[in-house]
Amino acid sequence: MALHDRLGLAVSTSSSEALAAYEHGIDLALRWRSGAMEALNTAVATDPHFTLAHCTQVYVGLRMGQVDTALAAHTRVLAQQDSVHTEREHLHVQTATALARSDRVSAQSALEQLLAHYPTDRIALWQLNQMHVIQGTRRQALALARRSLEACPEEPIFQTMTGFLLEQSDYNEDGLSLSLRALATDPTNLYTYHAVGHAYQSRGDYPRALTTFERAASLERYPHILWHLAEMRAILGYEQFTRDYWASTSPALPLFERIELLWRLEIIRGAPVDMALWQELAAQGERLLAQADYLTIWMHHWIGLALARAGKSDRAEQQLAFLRRLPEGPASGYWSTLGADLLAGEMALMRDDYPTAARLMAPAVGRIGDIGGGSREQKDIFVDVFVELQRRLGHVDQVMALAQQRLLGNPCHLQSLAALAWAYQQTGQTALQLQACRQFVRRAAEVQLAPATPELRAAMQVIHANA
Repeated sequence: MALHDRLGLAVSTSSSEALAAYEHGIDLALRWRSGAMEALNTAVATDPHFTLAHCTQVYVGLRMGQVDTALAAHTRVLAQQDSVHTEREHLHVQTATALARSDRVSAQSALEQLLAHYPTDRIALWQLNQMHVIQGTRRQALALARRSLEACPEEPIFQTMTGFLLEQSDYNEDGLSLSLRALATDPTNLYTYHAVGHAYQSRGDYPRALTTFERAASLERYPHILWHLAEMRAILGYEQFTRDYWASTSPALPLFERIELLWRLEIIRGAPVDMALWQELAAQGERLLAQADYLTIWMHHWIGLALARAGKSDRAEQQLAFLRRLPEGPASGYWSTLGADLLAGEMALMRDDYPTAARLMAPAVGRIGDIGGGSREQKDIFVDVFVELQRRLGHVDQVMALAQQRLLGNPCHLQSLAALAWAYQQTGQTALQLQACRQFVRRAAEVQLAPATPELRAAMQVIHANA
């Protein structure tokens, strides 16, 4: 008897028990809940010939950084491929094989064929969306998610995917509305909390963003959710909270997210970071490079930064050379050009060579939306560093232009408000400086900025001096 998943797609098992375990595994993976691989293990143990479940193990294993697990699942996929009889599962076998061989071009082609014929294939859409994020092609991902949502309008995971991609494509209101709708239907979905938190953060509603991420973390301490909490605390000046999340071991944050947090603390917050920490992060990065083909370009960048910051300049240069050898344009998310220059600029900043750093980083910051790898909010670090760099160079006009641009989308972007106050001070515009300081203090109160932050103290001093 042919069986179907809960959205009506045929599956290659005659075991209802294997199908139930498979559905549970997909549900957990898509909702960022633990236990996905264990559920998939149950599915293939119940029916060892369940090829689609083996393919899904490849996807989930690579997503979780469990490369050995994914490759073992791929071996089982190859053993079952002669028994596959449907076009959909043939395409999944092709995708899993291409991913196991680090052939992302072939994997993407197979996934695109899958979604063209089977828009409600949840795991295929999940996997292809990840590839579009890596490439920075979110509008294409949004079109795919919308098509899936049209095919199944009440499916919460399609609502969440579409809502998140709407926010990432500058349609914040529509994205937030759709993500909140999904959350009302599925209030234990961490991926949906993530989408809602992103929408709040991008508009500068930091209190609601914090509450959203904290609620998600109370359900389960998912590593990326903890990173968001650490990043939000860093933005709001709570250094110790940030370091506490950074040091989490249950679970540990991914290496590249720990590197980014220390870089933000050091450059944007001016917080001291022990060189021993950078050296340990660099050592961990070198160990990860043993499986370099399975790391995303985003990870390669942050490992390169840690190597450079730890003083391992030769290894950092190798990472830079790796980025420059990548395909040009969207195929690598522009990392062979714009992204490589970002890393080179960050390395120049470490040497206090500010003019070179600014020259290298400017084109990438100007086209930050084209660069793949992370979300818009994850890429904010590059713009934040660039603004700080322009301030160190004393480039008042550039600082003002960047700050005003950021404030159009996020009126509570505190670094930009502080940058405007600094720029007005440099040009002797006392009245405008006072106005910017007052606005900064109001916004700081709204978003609950840490009282001890230097920029808040500086703004208060200006206000008191003009009282």
